[in-house]
Amino acid sequence: MSVFDDVNNWEKTDGANLFSSILNVNDPVILDYGCGSGNYSFAAAQAFGQKCKVYAVDINKQCLDYVSEKSKDEKIDCIIPVEGREDYRHEFEDGFFDLIIYADMFHGEEKTYNGLHRFVMIEEAKRTLKEGGILAVLPFHLSNFRDKNKKKCKYTYKKLIDEISECGFKHIEKDLEGIHFEKVYSPYYQQKGGVTFDSLERGKILVFEK
Repeated sequence: MSVFDDVNNWEKTDGANLFSSILNVNDPVILDYGCGSGNYSFAAAQAFGQKCKVYAVDINKQCLDYVSEKSKDEKIDCIIPVEGREDYRHEFEDGFFDLIIYADMFHGEEKTYNGLHRFVMIEEAKRTLKEGGILAVLPFHLSNFRDKNKKKCKYTYKKLIDEISECGFKHIEKDLEGIHFEKVYSPYYQQKGGVTFDSLERGKILVFEK
């Protein structure tokens, strides 16, 4: 089996179970912001038997084209690709989503906001989530984060949890693991070879309730 087969299998099994354990809503409206190749979007679609709407948002049109083609191939019609904005704001109304996913979107090397774009994203999550809605954050590269003064400093899960909680979210302790899928689709790593499913970076998913 190829690493792509392993990824597809994860979307239908562990990935789907992940979302089932996060959200207890029969027909949720979900935002996968910075969706990339849509692995979390497809996992969410599997979790709810397509009785959901998943808005897969990314600024990269190639990513959206990939998600569209895969949706078509797999006969999944609940995923809606949407082009993202450079200012990290959402084009959605207040109280629209049951669940928002930010997978590998919080880091310190972003030029637009000097690494502070996560504060915009947290603000938008608070605005566009329903009351009782869930925010799921999968952070990587915590050592590259910046604080509100734009100073680079090493973050921990606890520090990030406290920061998001201060914005009005309630942290829910769950033992959930997410995967960083970037290497699977990277031309650099594909040429280099040796990308296996087991070699993909793992991290803790932080779950919050509005």
